[in-house]
Amino acid sequence: MTELDLLLKAIVEDLGDPSAWRAPVEFRNSLALCALNSAYSLRGSSAAATNVLAKYRAFRSTSETDSGSDLMKAVESAGGPADFARDILRNESKLPGTNRVRPEGIYEGLSRLTALQTPVSTTEHLRTAVAAGDNSVKAAWLSVKGFGALAWSYLIMNAGVGTETKPDVMVQRYLARFLGDGNKLTPARTRNLLQLAAAELNVEPRALDRAIWLHESPSK
Repeated sequence: MTELDLLLKAIVEDLGDPSAWRAPVEFRNSLALCALNSAYSLRGSSAAATNVLAKYRAFRSTSETDSGSDLMKAVESAGGPADFARDILRNESKLPGTNRVRPEGIYEGLSRLTALQTPVSTTEHLRTAVAAGDNSVKAAWLSVKGFGALAWSYLIMNAGVGTETKPDVMVQRYLARFLGDGNKLTPARTRNLLQLAAAELNVEPRALDRAIWLHESPSK
C-alpha cells in the first residue's frame, strides 16, 4: 500500500463519515478573532485560546466583525499590548521563544498588514490576498518575532481558507503512527499527504486537519 492508501484507510477507520465531522474553527468576518486565536494557539492549550476569545468578546460587542484595525485600536485604548494582555485578556503568556506577550506580536503583525501596498485589515482582504498568491502578506505576518509557519496557517484557516492545513504536533503524530517510526515527516510532506487525502475524500484540507486534530486531542 502507498502512504496515501495507508492514510485513507486510517481516516476511514478512525474518523468515520466526513459528513459527521465537526466544522473547522472559523471567524469568517473578524480578523481580530483570527489574529487572537492564531497567536494564543501557538504552543498553548485550546482552552487558553478559547478563554482569550471569550474575554475579547465580552470587551467588544462588535468582536464578530472586528477588523485588524479595530483590534489595534482596542489594544491602544487599553494602554498598549502589555496592559491589554493583563487587564482585558487576563493572559500574559509569551510568544514561543520570546519574552513578548502575545498581543505585542499581534499588534505588530496587524500593523504590518495594514502598512502593505494593498492594505489587509479584514478577513475578506486576507482571503483575497491568499487567493491571488500575494506572498507579501504572508511575509509580513511571518516577520513578527515569535510567529512561525503555524501562526500563518492558523490565521488564514480561521479566516476561511479551506485549502490550508497546519501540520502541528498532533497532526504529525497521527500520520507518524501509521506510516511507521522509520518515516520522517516534514511539514511539507505532511501538508502534501493531507491535501491528497482530502482530494480523495472530497473534503477541504482544513476540515481533514481539524478532524485529525480533534481525534488526537485529549480534550476532544
